[in-house]
Amino acid sequence: MAAPSRLVVTACALKFFDGFLLIYPFYAVMFVDHGLTPWQVSVTLIAWSTTAFVLQMPAGLLADRFPRRWLLAGAQFARAIGFLAWLLFPGFVGFLIGLMLWGVKSAFTNGVFEALVYDELREAGRADEYARIVGRAQACLFAAMLISSFLAAYVVTHGYGPPIIASIAASIAATWAALSLPAARRAQPMGRADYLGQLKRGFGYAAGHVLLPGVIAILAVSQAFGGGLEAFWAVFGREVGLRTSDIALVVGLVGASQGAGAALAYRARAWPLAFFLGLLAAIGLMLGGAALAYQPWAVVLIIVLAGLFKVIDVNLDARLHDAIPTEMRATLAATRSFAGLTALTLMLLGFGPLAQATSYRTAFLGAAAALIAIGLGFLFLRAFRRPGPTQA
Repeated sequence: MAAPSRLVVTACALKFFDGFLLIYPFYAVMFVDHGLTPWQVSVTLIAWSTTAFVLQMPAGLLADRFPRRWLLAGAQFARAIGFLAWLLFPGFVGFLIGLMLWGVKSAFTNGVFEALVYDELREAGRADEYARIVGRAQACLFAAMLISSFLAAYVVTHGYGPPIIASIAASIAATWAALSLPAARRAQPMGRADYLGQLKRGFGYAAGHVLLPGVIAILAVSQAFGGGLEAFWAVFGREVGLRTSDIALVVGLVGASQGAGAALAYRARAWPLAFFLGLLAAIGLMLGGAALAYQPWAVVLIIVLAGLFKVIDVNLDARLHDAIPTEMRATLAATRSFAGLTALTLMLLGFGPLAQATSYRTAFLGAAAALIAIGLGFLFLRAFRRPGPTQA
């Protein structure tokens, strides 16, 4: 039976406009072109992750008590203001403010969107379609990235201003799409709000569950490297000699790969957790190969590994939601994002200084080595641990 049509259409519309950002392929390169050092670029990204980190748990708690579509709409509007800051103040401070507002958007989207979709499907008796529907919405996001990247390759010839203006318009459209989402019921009545109590119950439930700690940890690693390095793929293209317009095409193909990975991820729904750990290590090998080669053709490896990250994300996110109750769904989804942002910030604190002291190439090699070690390390731990009754 098909999922509720309004939910599918509006969720896909939200994700499409969320990803239709013409400035996205160039923002890291734009920072470099305006004189930011590798460490300053990392600082702006850390400002994004830190803002999202600080607001992630409050966002999840609020989303379990207030209309989630209003939180999603406010998040998109905050990012539009951030893009305006880039347009008016193109320098380190303006870029910092813009990414902090993007962090607000991330905090009030990650976990909140997924919780809204899952609970709508659950109320319709179709929770088993969650991975497919979220995968479809993610595919819309990355399709938008592909289309906008091809457009951006032309628009950027007129400077960075037009892509920023187009990105502001897309964020306003995403705000409208968020307001059009179904008004899912609140999991808790507002009069019973007990934020610290809800947070304590959420952490306690996750810590005592056989499956959740491992799933959250793997998702955190995938978010740290898949999301944290995403901003540097354009820099990778610049480093290996691609033109600015070519970089936009590469970023678009990265988005297409991510969309394909998200859309097809449900086919691996029944595969064991060990497969996804091995996939993490394989991604590290691919990144290491790309950094060792450091030639224009190596971007093909980047394109492929970006899609593989999404296979991990969508499948483990579905397992996470299957294991948590409705009344703390957004709280625990926010816990997952909170853990991911913590790992992402730590990754950037290592990547930026390493690139500053040596080179971007060395930093990419370091990230590859970390992924290989983490993937194989998790596999080693699982091999010597007695499986629990709900372990997948």
